[in-house]
Amino acid sequence: MEQADALSLPSATWDTEFLEDTSLRRIVLDLYDRDHLGLRRYVLFLGTDPETAQEIVQETFLRVHQHLRSGGDHTNLRAWAYRVAHNLVRNAQMRTSRTEYLPDLSGSGELRDSASSAEDEMLASERNVRFRSALQELSTVQRDCLALRTRGLKYREIGEVLNLSVSTVGEHVQRGLEKLKELL
Repeated sequence: MEQADALSLPSATWDTEFLEDTSLRRIVLDLYDRDHLGLRRYVLFLGTDPETAQEIVQETFLRVHQHLRSGGDHTNLRAWAYRVAHNLVRNAQMRTSRTEYLPDLSGSGELRDSASSAEDEMLASERNVRFRSALQELSTVQRDCLALRTRGLKYREIGEVLNLSVSTVGEHVQRGLEKLKELL
């Protein structure tokens, strides 16, 4: 019996602290696995270059982890992460006071059909140019709302990211889509 007592486990406080930190890491890793590509595309859409976009995504997930470690709210971390990334992009843009980089909206990161003809590629390129031009005609808020909506965020989540009411988000999405339809 005495030998069993000598093999007791370490203190419960160390276990609890370690398990809490491990569970927070798991939450952040799950969020990263699920949303890092969409978040990176959103950051690129906002006009950052690929290297800066990657840095912003990394910083965003570091801040999510810090937020959780300091006892922050666990609800709707996805919207919170998009908000952080949005703010980091805007801060970076204010520091450089320009957005020279235009993201590639052609989907060139995806595999192309090797059987597509030069004519198909030319038509796709022309559609991309028209789409970019039409996007530039939208207000910044309309572009942001549409970009977040294409990432699968709900109106409520978009409102949290952009500090807008749900009805205002709906209005910007609707007006943005109508304007795009008109321009295209």
